[in-house]
Amino acid sequence: MSKMSKIIESGLKHKHREYVDDKDKADEHMRERSLDEDEVYKIPKLKYHTHVESRFMFDCQMIVFNEVETTEHTIIYLHGGIYVNEIRTPHIAFCDKIAKKTNSTVFTPIYPLAPNHTYEETYRIVEELYQFALELGRPITIMGDSAGGGLSVAFCEYLTSSELPQPEHLILISPWLDVSMSGNYDDYVDCDPMLGVDGLREMGETWAGDLDAKDYRVSPLFGDITKLPQTTLFVGTHEIFYPDVVKFYDKLKDNGINANLFVGEGMTHVYPIYPLAPESKEAFNKIAEIILE
Repeated sequence: MSKMSKIIESGLKHKHREYVDDKDKADEHMRERSLDEDEVYKIPKLKYHTHVESRFMFDCQMIVFNEVETTEHTIIYLHGGIYVNEIRTPHIAFCDKIAKKTNSTVFTPIYPLAPNHTYEETYRIVEELYQFALELGRPITIMGDSAGGGLSVAFCEYLTSSELPQPEHLILISPWLDVSMSGNYDDYVDCDPMLGVDGLREMGETWAGDLDAKDYRVSPLFGDITKLPQTTLFVGTHEIFYPDVVKFYDKLKDNGINANLFVGEGMTHVYPIYPLAPESKEAFNKIAEIILE
């Protein structure tokens, strides 16, 4: 674990959010978020490597990176945030960099979130976006982090019940695979500076709406993975999702899926999208290499 990663972990511990640990505080956070959840997202002012714009597609705000005729790949990126929190600046910077590195057009939907919305609206948006991407005729990668990683794989499981083909690649960064939080996380709670159990379960169940929390559409750990595309997973050992990600990877391999797991020893949640850390740069380069295959 590099010095920079230790500094980042220390900072994350200092900023630990109590609502991830406690059901009542999670409800309070969701009530607060509900007041501004449906406001238009403003693109942060950064030094971008590609052209970045916001537009509305499929009744959803979409951030589009590097949409030029010469791009060779299409990426759909689904951001994390416990299905409650809005996209953050590191997500935007990551999408911009990966668009430049892989000569891709990246579509990042600002999808509707809990508690004002449930999974249903987002599935419609992602399906329409995916059909649009298919019509572009370029290799497609579906990628996401945390809740967005769970949504990415759940959507690909959903594709097995439709007539739509799978994408070329599925890339999952610390995916949230079980919103019911039914696993045993005791060995990982203390070392995870970002996440907790009870608060996540409450927010995940809110996102699920009328669904059982173990329905594959919100908890893809329990879904049919037999037709998934080439799947790559990144996870740190200092995060509570680690055991579920390993369990999911084993399930993929047992079913003959072309899958790879990259474990960041001592790394925390969604470490590949951190700025500056050498482990993050290594993971970023691996992601670009996979897409360029």
